[in-house]
Amino acid sequence: MATRAIVLREQEQLNEADYEFVKTLNLDYPSREYEGIPPFLGLNSDGWSSYYVGVSWLKNSVRPLVVHPKIPNIDFLNILSAALSNNVNPKYFEGAYSINLDSPLIEDEALNTVLSPLLIAHFISIMRILLGKGLKRNYIIREENLKNKVRGHIMPLRNLQKNILRGHAEQTWCRFQEYTYDYPENRLLKRGLLASESYLLSLKAQNDTLLQLVRKLLFAFSNVSADITPTAVKSVRNDKLHGEYPEAIKLAKRILKRTDYSINKLSTQSNKVPEFAIDMSRIFEFHVLGFLQRHYKDKKILFQEDAGIMGRCDYIIPFCKLIVDAKYKLNFLNKDDKSLRTDIREVVGYSRSEKIRKIMDVSENEVVHCLIIYPTSPCEKAKEPEDEDILNSAEPMKGVNNFFTLKIPIPEIQT
Repeated sequence: MATRAIVLREQEQLNEADYEFVKTLNLDYPSREYEGIPPFLGLNSDGWSSYYVGVSWLKNSVRPLVVHPKIPNIDFLNILSAALSNNVNPKYFEGAYSINLDSPLIEDEALNTVLSPLLIAHFISIMRILLGKGLKRNYIIREENLKNKVRGHIMPLRNLQKNILRGHAEQTWCRFQEYTYDYPENRLLKRGLLASESYLLSLKAQNDTLLQLVRKLLFAFSNVSADITPTAVKSVRNDKLHGEYPEAIKLAKRILKRTDYSINKLSTQSNKVPEFAIDMSRIFEFHVLGFLQRHYKDKKILFQEDAGIMGRCDYIIPFCKLIVDAKYKLNFLNKDDKSLRTDIREVVGYSRSEKIRKIMDVSENEVVHCLIIYPTSPCEKAKEPEDEDILNSAEPMKGVNNFFTLKIPIPEIQT
């Protein structure tokens, strides 16, 4: 009998029974200074979930924890494709999620639909880095019946059977090594890209951005065959490989496993997924970046720019003297005064950063516009602002000069 998962949503507290059980585990909670995605999806000692969704085992696989998004049916593929097409720094992109492909599987139907887009986006991201460094070649053993030449070693018995006894003395059966791109590891990667392409084509609303990226990657495999059997896929090992190859091979295997190696349909037989976590705050940052790119076409937008003592600024748009900060917080303006003041001071601090003011080329007394963008709540039927200048759709912050807020919807999967 499967162990019952502990299920909750982002920013939700465990029920009393689950909280009492978790306390008995004596979990080693990370400090607030923890870098990266924390263990247990950011669950804290008071039983509250954080801004991470996914699945995680609690202490030696004793029981799974499942955290669902607070906004249902988020189109993760749309958001991740925007980040990839906008050339987000690969390390920052990969910091938005983690996948433990070697973990015991956890069953959850809702997050099963989230994992496939995440795996494919992760695979594309890794493959872009891998191909940026260049596809590797390797030696393979080949046997071939050559005409009027000898290569490598002659296979005496086979040459006798296939050539000499049949009167083909001009032919020689040889075994030789060939240094080629067309070896099993690369065939597996190509097969993974073809499966990703097939998945993207199967969607009701096709993602043209990711399709173009996959096809561009496939072009680099024009000299590589996709002919590899499921048995050969399982036999491919990555322990002697370097760079991005080990991770890419693990992802290709996982994608092919979820398509039953057929490359033409996604498996629906199992809702089991490995441990994975998604940082929803960073996912929202990617979404806002795509939103800004759509509204300020052909304009320079700086993302995660160094602001000196103030840390890193989410977005700087120099041509209109605008600083933008993304806050993944529903009902942002209805927060308590202390929390709201902290967020306002953070963004105002960016506007006073000498580094940022130099980037925007503003004088000492010139005012910089500040904007906080946050998501609409699930019950709102809001549309993305159509005005090219988003400040025309923003709400001025009462009591703060040149400070605005704007709420935008998060894309949802059309069912």
